[in-house]
Amino acid sequence: MSIINAPLHGIRVTLRNEPSNFFTNEEGSATIETVIWVPIFTIFLTIIMNLSMVFFSESQILRVVQDGNRAFSLGRLDDAAAVEAYIGEKLAYLSADLSIHSTITGGEISTVLTTPATDLMPFNTMFSAFDGINIGVHAQHLNEF
Repeated sequence: MSIINAPLHGIRVTLRNEPSNFFTNEEGSATIETVIWVPIFTIFLTIIMNLSMVFFSESQILRVVQDGNRAFSLGRLDDAAAVEAYIGEKLAYLSADLSIHSTITGGEISTVLTTPATDLMPFNTMFSAFDGINIGVHAQHLNEF
């Protein structure tokens, strides 16, 4: 082992030529572990947030579809087109590609709404694993008027 002491602008620098010390020294191990685990933890939290927002948005969509069907069944809306317009207006804040289809048959209104899952995710730029997955909501109500 050789030690070199050299003054460097008034700072004393000591260099050691002992490579085995590099592998046995544990100083800074917490920093290395942090650098390894923080990105993995961040990605994991992002996935959890995305899926949570999809389920939250799905529950909001279901509520609005049921409200639209209920409004028609009580006579507040005139036809299936009015129900679709009502649902589209109430869900405009989602900025999603919504496909709304309402049908009236046999004294019953049925509405089906589908939208891509990625449209409901706040952080959809990181992963394409959810491309092609559609979220569907279906609700039926009997006409009461």
